[in-house]
Order: sequence, then structure tokens, then C-alpha cells
Amino acid sequence: RMVEGSMLKAIAFTMEEALALIYGIKLLEQQKGVIKAPGQVKEKLLALLPKKLSNEIESIGQQVEIEVAPAADYSGKESLFKEINEAIKNHTLLRMKYYSFSRDEVTDRIIEPYQLVFKDGFWYLVAFCHRNQETRLFRIDRIRGLESTTQTFSPPVDYSYEEYMGAAWQMERGEEFSFKVRFFSRAARFVRETNFHPSQEIIEEPGGTIVFIAKACGHRSVLRWVLSFGDEAEVLEPPELRAMMAKTMAAGLERYSKTNRGGEK
Repeated sequence: RMVEGSMLKAIAFTMEEALALIYGIKLLEQQKGVIKAPGQVKEKLLALLPKKLSNEIESIGQQVEIEVAPAADYSGKESLFKEINEAIKNHTLLRMKYYSFSRDEVTDRIIEPYQLVFKDGFWYLVAFCHRNQETRLFRIDRIRGLESTTQTFSPPVDYSYEEYMGAAWQMERGEEFSFKVRFFSRAARFVRETNFHPSQEIIEEPGGTIVFIAKACGHRSVLRWVLSFGDEAEVLEPPELRAMMAKTMAAGLERYSKTNRGGEK
């Protein structure tokens, strides 16, 4: 309706309200393949505003850039997103061919779609999977085929995305656990000023180091995160995560020790 302009004619926007829409449109423009018409919405919105306000907003908008580009290629998937949204709205079962990364195979599934989520550069679909008889996360870019059915379902009245994800770290779900990491030098300063997880707690130590405490549901996702800080991070707890970190870094050291700068052994 916004694209058609039918709902904008009777609305008077303040500067803040119009800017909020412009920024929202800029976010949509980054999502190539998800929606076709953000540019049309912007043009029609600016055309409805008083000339002076329109010029001011256009000027401010040119000075703002928002970079939230997806980490996967969603170009040409407008019809896929549309079909998923229709199924969520109408509570319709979907027949899906899905590539399972862990098993490296494509499987056929019947799903009950609940919600679309954009997180860490990827679009996910939260859906109940009849094959596994549980609610699961499916990455949209791994869907190899999708077909609507005539069957409907009743979504659970107690479904909550926050409760479903729990303490998930970077979208990896599983059994919840607590972990501690000591950060040194520049990494400590960076972690101190950044909010990585709702459960995080930071303990200051003498000499500028910090101990980062948080909850998670996947050891591998935490491992990848800690590794991104190189030698300025040390896993303290739990023991199994510390052992995984030591094994990974030892394997990396062995690989580098066998290879010279030119990549030859």
C-alpha cells in the first residue's frame, strides 16, 4: 500500500517521522533480493512532503550511509520471501527442499513457518519441521526449493522467538552453558565497549585485562568468536571449551610451522 501511495495521501509527516522512514528505506535497499520497491517508496514519500521539508530530508539522507548488506546472495529471491511471508500470514504448510550443511545433503521437509529473522548477515526462517518433529532454524540461502500446500496449521500460542533462542550465541542453539574469557591489551578495550550478548558481564582486573562472562548454547560458535581475537584472548572456562581452543590453536601452529611465506612446504 505504501508503494501504491494509497496510505500516504492523508498523512502529514514531521521531520523525525519522515527521516525514520528514509532510514528504514535505506536499510531495505541493502537487502537486495528481499523486496523490489524501496526506491519507489522513497520517491513517493518525498513527493508528498512540502518542498522545503523534502529537500532537507533528501540532503540529510545523502549524508547517511547504512551498511547492513547480507552475507549471502539473495538476488532473485523476491518470490521466495513473498511465498514465505504469505505462508506465515495464512498459516500454510510449506514443502521444502533444504540443504543440510552438517550432513552435506538436500532433504525434503514439510514445515510450519513461524517467523523470518535477519541476524549476523543472514536471513533465517523459524519453523516447525515435521521431519524432525521440532522447531528449527533454516537459512534462507540454503533452501533449494519451496512449494506452498493447501494444508493449514495452528501456530503455538506460546511461541516466543526470545524464549526459543534462549542464550544462543550467533544463532547456534543447544544446551546452555556459561563461559569465561580473559582479554588482553586492545582486545580488552574493544570488548569493554561492545555489547555482544544480553547475558554478558565484565570483571575488571589489575593491569588492564578483563574477564568476560556470558552464557551460550554452542561451543563452536563461541570458539569462532574467541579465535577472532587471536592471542589477545584466553578461554578460562569451561574446561571443554578451553581444550577445544588449545587444540585448534595447536593445529594452526603446526600448519604454519610446516609452511613458508610462499605457501610451499
